[in-house]
Amino acid sequence: MRRPPLSLLLLTLVGTILSGWMVLDGLSIRMFGQFLHHQPLLSLWLRIQSSLGSASNLEVLRMEPQDFTWPLLAMGIAWIGTLSALWLRLSWGCRFATVICLLSLLTLNMGTVLAFVALICLRASPTRSWLNAVEEPNAA
Repeated sequence: MRRPPLSLLLLTLVGTILSGWMVLDGLSIRMFGQFLHHQPLLSLWLRIQSSLGSASNLEVLRMEPQDFTWPLLAMGIAWIGTLSALWLRLSWGCRFATVICLLSLLTLNMGTVLAFVALICLRASPTRSWLNAVEEPNAA
């Protein structure tokens, strides 16, 4: 059995941190109605909203912290499933991990930096070759 490359281990670490942060933040919003920390994504959305004005047809754009609950929970749980798929070398794991990394870039926080690191680790050639390698069963 080949050892996993350092880039895959780093991807797992970063993905676990992102997953935990997103799930905890989503649960915090759901249970207490507020983020665990200042959320730049909500602040940016509120600034865009106020610059557009308060026309009646812009009611659709109104965002509250509770509107981020389920997307954060879904993304956090998707990270766990994606990491599991990568370690199991499932065929859809790499494509799904790319999508999850790109969506995680939208957090506009330290999560953006972590998601960028995860994307680089995912696209690294040692990770790609490890994911594409077929393990031979031991004939003991």
